[in-house]
Amino acid sequence: MEQDEEFDISSDQKHLNVIIHLDIDYFYAQVEEILNPELKDKPLGVKQGLNIVTCNYIAREYGVGKWKPMKECLEKCPELVVVNGEDLTNYKVYSKRVSELLHKMFGTTERIGLDEHYIDITKEIERQLTELDDVAEHQFLGPIYPDEETFNQCNCGCKTRLMIGTEIADRVRKRLYEDLKLTCSIGISHNKLLAKLVGTMNKPNNQTALAPTASKVFMADLKNLRSITGIGEKTASRIQELGLITIQDLQECDIQRLQKKFGIDMATRLKEMSLGIDMTEIKATGKPKTVGLEDSFRPISIRSDAAEKFQALLSRLMIQIQDDGRVPQSIKVTVRKYDPVKKNSIRETKQCALAPSLFRCVDGKIQLMDGAEQKIIKNVLMLFDRMVDLKQQFNITLLGLCFSKFQEQKKGPGSIANYLMKKQDVEVQSITNLSNETINGSLSDSFRSKTASPSSSLMDFETLSNNSLDLSGSSETELEPSPKKRKKLNLLLVARNRRYSSNDDIASPSKLNVSDLHLNGTSMDTSTPIRIISPLCKNPEPIACSSTKQTEIPPNIDRSVWQELPLEVQRELMMNWQTTASNATNSSTIPSSHHAKTRLSSTKTNNNTLHKYFVQNS
Repeated sequence: MEQDEEFDISSDQKHLNVIIHLDIDYFYAQVEEILNPELKDKPLGVKQGLNIVTCNYIAREYGVGKWKPMKECLEKCPELVVVNGEDLTNYKVYSKRVSELLHKMFGTTERIGLDEHYIDITKEIERQLTELDDVAEHQFLGPIYPDEETFNQCNCGCKTRLMIGTEIADRVRKRLYEDLKLTCSIGISHNKLLAKLVGTMNKPNNQTALAPTASKVFMADLKNLRSITGIGEKTASRIQELGLITIQDLQECDIQRLQKKFGIDMATRLKEMSLGIDMTEIKATGKPKTVGLEDSFRPISIRSDAAEKFQALLSRLMIQIQDDGRVPQSIKVTVRKYDPVKKNSIRETKQCALAPSLFRCVDGKIQLMDGAEQKIIKNVLMLFDRMVDLKQQFNITLLGLCFSKFQEQKKGPGSIANYLMKKQDVEVQSITNLSNETINGSLSDSFRSKTASPSSSLMDFETLSNNSLDLSGSSETELEPSPKKRKKLNLLLVARNRRYSSNDDIASPSKLNVSDLHLNGTSMDTSTPIRIISPLCKNPEPIACSSTKQTEIPPNIDRSVWQELPLEVQRELMMNWQTTASNATNSSTIPSSHHAKTRLSSTKTNNNTLHKYFVQNS
């Protein structure tokens, strides 16, 4: 068709890139075999919750598969050895080792989940072609699709480049096994889509290269629409509504017909993928945006049971992020409720904000502050109560927690907020939004994820519902500024800094004008004077204060924190406290009308002080 010619890959096109896709074979089960070599020759399955999430190839010969109910797997293979894989610690360790090894070899890779990597080896091949070897010395290593003659149909030089690609892939596989005892399967092609798909042809512990001119035939041979990376159940169902059952049907479909169903952009993408066209580039993998766990189980109907499971999930989540170097600012709660009458399950999620001050860094590891775990669980259960009607009978079959909105943990001296905040004042921030989603399915349906995770499985929390609800009215004490408050605070600081005549003063953190801080503006008792004995005080005269004891610091400030403050900050805070105390004393002699105006003005000013954002408790 004319439309096919518009999208088709011909021998006239250049296939300059070489991409390899690396997939660790039966990753979780293989790690268990390394940790316990006695398992290597036995049928082995790794369970999470009530499901077998992966298994070795011995178990697959018995019909055991991934994401199958454990009961069903044991019926097919009574000799199946089942290992609990809900704790991801060992898997994450090996995943990190693989990433480090590949980083040493290639620099940049794109990691998918714990066990897959895309690597662009184009530049390495160009280097070898220009600096190292004679082209005639290269040969294909491992299986190729469909045959070497097909590689000769293109004159752009892709045959030689892909030949070298197979040599590099072979070297990677050998290095991975020598260093980590892990086997993997690798696909070699000129784009990401084809590299991933062709790598599945000769698993396990093998590699396959694809001739670019055979892309269309290769894709058609896959037949199933869902074989294409990126086409899920819903998209496949919509395509089938057009009467398109196979990938070849999609290849031959008129593009205009697809556009009427999916729109121009998506129709073009579907058409390209069906033909093996993929222009996406390798993206260097950064840290995950979300880290989550889910746990599925037999129905529970007691709130305390849910609390125990949330406690266990939180503990496991903290293990997962301890080496991340970032702290989460949001936590999302997932609940799946089973309706025995309608025979379906309803999945619902809600989220709330977390104060970064709930976390601390000890010896390079992120940990919870003392008492923070109980406060987080309290807020988690508050969200749970909003999703579950405790007055009615309920059946919960899945619970999940997910951290998101990560920010880097500050190194070195803390912020003024951390200096001035007492340890016992750490609280969870107000709830910022709630997100609901409903998924229908029978109780026997297991939670499925494309990334291996605890079925406790790693949750995909990238997409949030638009049905958000602001519950700030029921918020708890905020001890860390929200993003909006930070923006306002920055504007205040900028305006204040403009009053400085010296650029040096503006640039120096120790010279920030914090004289507007009101450390005890709402709770001061001026009945008893006290003498300030401090080298910072220019005039050690009695000042009204709430204490009858001699002190060297303002009230409501932790002494250990005060001692860590820079001298300049101590001086400004002390002077401000003295001024505040003096004004409070003098206010008793001001006429009532004037006093009312002053009090109103003072109240208005307090709204824009650093104290309002960082120190004051509600």
